[in-house]
Parts: sequence; structure tokens; C-alpha cells
Amino acid sequence: MVLAVILVLIGAGVLYKGVREIMHLKKLRTEGRQAWGRVTGHQRREGGGRAVIVNWTDDYGATHEIVSTLSAGRPTFGIGEAVSVRYLAGDPRSATIDERRENVRSNILVVVIGFGFAAAGIALAVQEV
Repeated sequence: MVLAVILVLIGAGVLYKGVREIMHLKKLRTEGRQAWGRVTGHQRREGGGRAVIVNWTDDYGATHEIVSTLSAGRPTFGIGEAVSVRYLAGDPRSATIDERRENVRSNILVVVIGFGFAAAGIALAVQEV
């Protein structure tokens, strides 16, 4: 029963993170500002994947760098490509690459994993009863 509770709690935490990120992306789409940046490189991650590094400029002329949350063997964008970035005014740390493939894939994966842990915990609890 303890394992079931732990699995449900892990699932709930992961689901919370996924839903929170989806809500943040929705807010960026409705209230965020769009800026254009350029891919300056790829960051190698564990497992061999590469994440896109983008330099972009906000409304005040300040330059920022953002690293994609998604990594793949073949990056979504090549070096030198123009990329749309969305951010909340006055908060450049809220920036994300404005690409549905980039944002939707990782968030759906987080939500599915959260549901999986929660469902496994519930199934285990029901089986023990």
C-alpha cells in the first residue's frame, strides 16, 4: 500500500508540473510578446541528444540566450535559422521557443508519464484491497 501511495504522489507531482507548463505556454500565446532570434549552436545532452541554443533580443534591445527544453539526435532547427521566441513583458526568463512541435511534444510526454504513475499507483492500491 505504501508503494501505491508513493506512485500516486509521484504521478500527481509530475501531472502538476505538466499542467503548469501547459498553462504557462497558453499564457505566453495569449499575453506574451513575440521576438525573433537566431540559432547559434546546439548543446549536447546526455544520451547524445542535442538541444537548440537561440540568441534573441527583447523589446528593450537586450540580448538573451535560451536553450531548448527538447533535445534530439537531429535538432529541430539548424544553426543560423531564424526562430520565433515568446516571452512575458519584463520577464525574459519566461521565454520559450515558439514552436508547437517543440512545446507540445515535451509537455504531452510529461502529462502521460504523470498519468502513468498515478494509474499504476491506483491499480496497485485497488489490487491490494
